[in-house]
Amino acid sequence: MTKTIVWWKQNRLQVLRTLSDERGGVDQGPMGILLGIGLGIILLAALVGVFKFAFSSTTSAISSSGAFEIQTGVRQVASPGNYGTGDLTPALISAASVPSNMIVPGNTSTLQGPTGTSFYTVTGNYSTFSITLSGITSSACMRILEQTTGGNSWYQVMVNGSSITQPVTVQMAQGVCSSGMDTITWISD
Repeated sequence: MTKTIVWWKQNRLQVLRTLSDERGGVDQGPMGILLGIGLGIILLAALVGVFKFAFSSTTSAISSSGAFEIQTGVRQVASPGNYGTGDLTPALISAASVPSNMIVPGNTSTLQGPTGTSFYTVTGNYSTFSITLSGITSSACMRILEQTTGGNSWYQVMVNGSSITQPVTVQMAQGVCSSGMDTITWISD
C-alpha cells in the first residue's frame, strides 16, 4: 500500500497530463472516450457482482433462519411432545408465532419461503413436528443444509425424501440436492 502511495506522489503529474489536453481539461478525443467507456464497464460489472453475491447470501440466510424461527414458533404454541397430527401452519399464523414477512395474505396453509417459488409447511406428528421447505434450487439447498444442520439441532433432516446425517458436509449436500427443485424437511421434537 505504501509503495502505491509513493508511486502516486512521484507520478501523479505525468498521469494527469496524459489524461488531460493542453488546456487542463479531460481528453475528449478517442482515447479519452475509450477510457471512460472502459471504466464504466468495470464499475457496472463490479455492481452486478456485488448484487449477485448479496442476493444469494441473503436467500440462504433467510431460509435457514426461517426454519429456526418456525421451530421456535411451534414450541411457543404447543407443549413439548404434544403437537397433534396434521397441518400446524394455520395455528401458527393465528397465534402470530411466525415472522409476519412469512405470512402470505389470504393463505393459511403455507408460509412464504425466501423466493417467490418456495414455501414452508408445518405438520404435527404426535411427539414430533416437521418443517418442509419446497421449491428451492439445488445451490440454495446445499447452502441451507449446511447452515441449518451445523448444531445438530434437529431430530432428523431429509432432502427429497432421503434422510441425511447431521452435520451435513458440502459433499453430502451435493449428493442429495438434485439439479432441479428440491425439498428440505426438518423434523424436531
